[in-house]
Amino acid sequence: MIFDDTIAAVSSPPGASARGVIRISGPDALPIADRCFRAADGGRLADAASHSRIEGRLTIGDDLECPAALYLFRAPRSYTREDVVELHLPGSPGVLALVMDELLASGARPAEPGEFTARAFHHGALDLGQAEGVAEMIRARSDAQLRAAQRLLDGALGRDAARARETLADLMALVEAALDFADEDIEFITPRELAERLQAVVAPLRAAARSDARVERLAEAPRVVLAGAPNAGKSTLMNRLTGLDRAICSPIAGTTRDVLCAPLSLPAGEALLCDTAGLWETEGEVDRHAARAARDAIADADVVVWLIDLSAAEGTWEEGRRVPAAMVNVANKADMLSPAERQNALTRLEQRGARVDAVVSARTGEGCDDLRTLLNERLHLAPPPSDAVVLSADLRRAVADALDCVDRAIALARSDTASLSQAELVAAELRLAADRFARLAGEISADDLYDRIFSQFCIGK
Repeated sequence: MIFDDTIAAVSSPPGASARGVIRISGPDALPIADRCFRAADGGRLADAASHSRIEGRLTIGDDLECPAALYLFRAPRSYTREDVVELHLPGSPGVLALVMDELLASGARPAEPGEFTARAFHHGALDLGQAEGVAEMIRARSDAQLRAAQRLLDGALGRDAARARETLADLMALVEAALDFADEDIEFITPRELAERLQAVVAPLRAAARSDARVERLAEAPRVVLAGAPNAGKSTLMNRLTGLDRAICSPIAGTTRDVLCAPLSLPAGEALLCDTAGLWETEGEVDRHAARAARDAIADADVVVWLIDLSAAEGTWEEGRRVPAAMVNVANKADMLSPAERQNALTRLEQRGARVDAVVSARTGEGCDDLRTLLNERLHLAPPPSDAVVLSADLRRAVADALDCVDRAIALARSDTASLSQAELVAAELRLAADRFARLAGEISADDLYDRIFSQFCIGK
């Protein structure tokens, strides 16, 4: 990448929106913006202070104008540590394309994927770990991943790695001093103390690796499938649990045909809740396709919620069907029965071999909070720790390599047979570990490494 020219790109998501954002960065960002932007108060951009918002209009060609706001960030107090201008304007894809054409004609160059963040890294605003944190925030698919990526962007991993590298440097000095004075009766550090201090060094990295694994499991939301007989109340329960009018509710059997999905918030994370057609609707061709789609959804589910109509005490899982690995029997329509009638219905279901795990009313919401808790338990959802970080493939490999080096050094230090050659091996492992820590701290890099990182970004970031 070239870092001495001026780049521009649309930085808002593709598609139409109320507001679109075009970002310009580089030494000529202000003059290029000044050619097409006119401040409402008639002021000059060259006289505007950093971190200011200026209302005005954008001139597009000879006869087109649109309202816009300009945000100015002067170097070095900007994301890239260059002069940065952001143009906020109506988010019409056609208007954004016309403004981009105007900026490119004025001397800007189209930004490459990740080039804004690459410039921030190149100018020292971010280390590599933080730059990868930006990429992970873009890829985040859950709140937990977003928070973990934010910690990476905040430099949590880099700070831990830098501290660990400093400690490793001290330990390497002691081990190498012992090698230099091997003929003297001087013990700079005992093998036991070395092993203990090395364990303390890698404790934050081990915690990062564990938290990354927990965050990674949340990348794909688990699937909870609502299944049961027609009119058991699946669509009503879906709308109740998700808070969305996603599914059409009707007393007419067969209202739901396709598999409908919506996000479901649970105490420790999110799941994907899927509503399906009644499995016993098989009279017509469309009904058979709907039932087949429902069975496929059940086969792919992490948990199946089998809904039983408590008011009729019917709709239990059919004898002879293979029971899903994780199935929750939920009795619905509890609001339609008195307490005594409800107990009698539950007793009849139990006599038929149906174990009811929860009793709810999808219409009133009774029991739905308890059902959320039950689903959370069946899915084994647990929030990652508050200090969790999410690691890219490169960072994950660097963490694993650093841990391997330190673990080998610990094993050598704890060996029963201490020797000069073992001390030399310990020193070699510590030097390798120090190199890995430098990578994690963002202190060393190669062109192919950050080409690989920034090429995964979208344009405008």
